[in-house]
Amino acid sequence: MSKTSASFFLRSSLRIFVLFLLGANLSGWANAQDYAKYQSYDEMTKSLKQMVKSGKKFAKLESIGKTLQGRNIWLVTLANPDGAALNDRPGLLAAANFEGDHLIGSQLSLEMIDYLLKNYSTDAEVKKTMDEHVYYFIPRMNPDGAEAMFAKIKTGKKTNAHKFDDDNDGRLDEDGPEDLNKDGYITVMRLKDANGRYMVDPKDARLMKKADPAQGETGVYKLYWEGVDNDGDGFIDEDPPGGTDLNRNFQHAYPYYKPDAGKYMVSEAESRALMDWVVAHRNVAAVLTFSESDNLIVPPNAKGKLSSDKSIDLFQFAGESNSEVRKVGMITAPRRFGRFGGMSMFRRSQQQQSGRSRIPRKPVTTVNKADLAYFTKISKKYREITGIKNQPPLRTPEGAFFQYGYFQYGVPSFSTPGWGLHEPAGKKEKTAGSMGSKEGVKAGSSAMRGRMMGAGRGVAKGNKRGMDAKLLKWMDREKINGFIDWQTFKHPTLGQVEIGGFIPYAVTNPPAGRIKELGEKHGKFAVYLSSLFPRIRIAKTEVENHGGGIFTVKAEIENSGFLPTALQHGVVSGSVKPTMVQLEVKPDQIISGNNKTNFFQSLAGSKNRQKYEWIIKGKTGAKIELKVVSQKAGSDKTVITLQ
Repeated sequence: MSKTSASFFLRSSLRIFVLFLLGANLSGWANAQDYAKYQSYDEMTKSLKQMVKSGKKFAKLESIGKTLQGRNIWLVTLANPDGAALNDRPGLLAAANFEGDHLIGSQLSLEMIDYLLKNYSTDAEVKKTMDEHVYYFIPRMNPDGAEAMFAKIKTGKKTNAHKFDDDNDGRLDEDGPEDLNKDGYITVMRLKDANGRYMVDPKDARLMKKADPAQGETGVYKLYWEGVDNDGDGFIDEDPPGGTDLNRNFQHAYPYYKPDAGKYMVSEAESRALMDWVVAHRNVAAVLTFSESDNLIVPPNAKGKLSSDKSIDLFQFAGESNSEVRKVGMITAPRRFGRFGGMSMFRRSQQQQSGRSRIPRKPVTTVNKADLAYFTKISKKYREITGIKNQPPLRTPEGAFFQYGYFQYGVPSFSTPGWGLHEPAGKKEKTAGSMGSKEGVKAGSSAMRGRMMGAGRGVAKGNKRGMDAKLLKWMDREKINGFIDWQTFKHPTLGQVEIGGFIPYAVTNPPAGRIKELGEKHGKFAVYLSSLFPRIRIAKTEVENHGGGIFTVKAEIENSGFLPTALQHGVVSGSVKPTMVQLEVKPDQIISGNNKTNFFQSLAGSKNRQKYEWIIKGKTGAKIELKVVSQKAGSDKTVITLQ
């Protein structure tokens, strides 16, 4: 045998031996299957089918709807089907990849499914939660938008495939980006111009900052998205392909008239499919979303407010070049009238005619003070389990699904990007952002905001270091190739420009090598979160025989879980059904005390109890059923013997 053949034989034998060990350690689960990479829709679908097949009776795969381009929106249900019906168990809904460029959420969902199935037979906590609860995973809410990550030219778009007239000129998607320098990415162009508002950041020549005249600074650059003015309207890349950002399309704090929010609330096939499913599954006791907003790494502050935008200035600056686009189109957006807070004159006239002159209240966007302690505790545990302490680029939620989950659906709802700007080992990490901090100031609205590569509103001002510097420092430290250095290019209409900036997807997703580790940690967090679910039970019953067929029946109903049967906001909004306590006797058997059927709005956890007492007529030895049914905390029943 030649040396080359011997070497090949040795490498092959070692590879087979390693795969054998992997198979033995995982007890046959997902042998040699590596989910630690970003997957296209077809790859993800194949992985889900393999996992569900291996999961046998514990896993079910179904589609809750289809996208405009015909892709399935997959739902994986995980639970031990033995015992209570799944619809009667408290459930955790984990949904991901609302924004097309946020594929880390999809991969973490796959890893969490893998974690729960793989550890059912070896981990007591996993077994308990799978036996008592139910998990619902929607790994990819926006399959059409996510496919852009695997396209030849990567734009970093967030939206789905629904065409939209971003610039109000009566045409759809006619001015998208062009990869002028043929590097496969859509980045940013900078043009030297005496009327520009921007300058090179003196602390890092790769970055740009808005010139501050109060500091003696002069702007010498204009910034644009990479491309040309295809429709000749004076704007570049202002009407790219795609239309609706799904995490701007839900019915709480919906951003009316924003181009990426859709024509109206829940206007999209994807968001409608999710809402139809959610309304039909009222047993969902908590919501966890992976998205580009956060209330887990940093919890709501003392006033219940979420962390503000931590956007990328470079994207914001490029987006500002199109900030006036909707003002010059053919179709005029609804105007606002002075002190009437955005109410059109037509709507005001309608209210006056109907006798209603009050201006509608703005939607609540802060967590109820009575619920804050739960969010704070869970956030602390999230950081402890995942090790994530520094937020990556974020945006302020508007019309996000997790907002609907708390404010309208009434359950604890959490959002996390699923990763953070990891600090090196041995360095003390500081939680990113402070809830009262002013990371930046709001800039003018942009038609491109949120449409490509996450243009947000927070912009570093003066000498403050914004997200750009933090992100670039993290990339340098981790040796991540996430920034393209500026290179000159002869633009067909602008002349000499420089093209460069952050690479799409590198700013919204961590390196694939971290997926496995992060996925396992989020699997542990999901188990922890489900362990907090409210759990209603009949803790004590007592019968006293007074003679003559008269009995006193007493009962104590306990919430043995940590969370209340309904959060305070769930009570205020009326979105969580009251818990029912019912004694199975005829109404005329009750002499005094509580009614046959009783309801309470909320019962605090940690073994708090609600007491009931009935004086009834009955026969000695008769058996009476007592049952309690809670929408989010399960149910319980017992048989009471009159004696």
